[in-house]
Amino acid sequence: MLFKFVSDDKGFGHFSYASDGAQKVLGLSPRALCTQPQRFVDLVLEDERPGLFSSMSDSVHSQLEWNWEGRIRVPGWSDIKWINLRATPRRLTDGRIVWDGLIQNISLGKRREATIQTARDQIANLAAHQERAREDERLRLARELHDDVGGNLAGIKMQLAMLLGHLPEAARRAVKEDADALNQLVDRTIDSTRQISANLRPPTLELGLVAALEWFLEDYSHRTGIAVDFDCPSDDIELAEHLSIAVFRVCQEALNNVVKHAHAHHAQVSLHPGNGTLVLEVEDDGAGFDPADPARADSFGLRGMQERATALGGKLEVRSAPGAGTHVRMTLKHKGN
Repeated sequence: MLFKFVSDDKGFGHFSYASDGAQKVLGLSPRALCTQPQRFVDLVLEDERPGLFSSMSDSVHSQLEWNWEGRIRVPGWSDIKWINLRATPRRLTDGRIVWDGLIQNISLGKRREATIQTARDQIANLAAHQERAREDERLRLARELHDDVGGNLAGIKMQLAMLLGHLPEAARRAVKEDADALNQLVDRTIDSTRQISANLRPPTLELGLVAALEWFLEDYSHRTGIAVDFDCPSDDIELAEHLSIAVFRVCQEALNNVVKHAHAHHAQVSLHPGNGTLVLEVEDDGAGFDPADPARADSFGLRGMQERATALGGKLEVRSAPGAGTHVRMTLKHKGN
């Protein structure tokens, strides 16, 4: 529908012209729209009217395009429609503003947007469900490794010591070298089992997110030789378990990328709650990369972090450049202490 609309200091204004499309878009004849402009306002849903008037006022004061979209309900029509109004203003000699513009029915586009958003929400919910299932499986495996495999290895070590104790002295001396090697192998296997179990599910997560991160960062520095500073204003941050796990995993993945790709000497991790959000930042002084390069080696790791943040209604930002290090920032909604 094409239209010409003139402002009025005493009210909403009036349509001085409306094309035949008014009947199709608004359910009003051009004559009815021009003689009774309030009928247009009456079509607009009540909670949408402030936006309509505000956008009109902004156009009056800025002399820029009047651009508004909102919902209308036409009597006799079965559903609510979305319309978009766009009009260019010009000032008349008497000071009034006249807009030449177009009103379009955008309901189909809005329905498509809603369908796409619903699909995205369903995918995000599925991803979150799958991630929770993976974490449950990691927890189960970690417990089995710690309790069953770790217990069996400890039992093997004890049985070996008892077996050696029952051998005559001469026999013990004869097998000492092999027994010592076997003991060392069992010790290394116990250490590896504990490390794998901790990587699957850090036991310190039961003590809270801050404690888990402190344990992980100390272990990470010991294993990789990369110094990591940790900045957190609180000894404990109350979070739902799935949020704590997500923050921990993103930090873990970001630092794994550092050791695999960045060739960094130093990293900084910060965790700050406030203003209804929780912000995790991981920064390094490594080689950096071009975020626009789809072939970068760590793209799958970044994609996984992005999916975790999105599934929780948060966002992940990555800033980097070749030779300038990398800065990962995740923001989540937070209702903690």
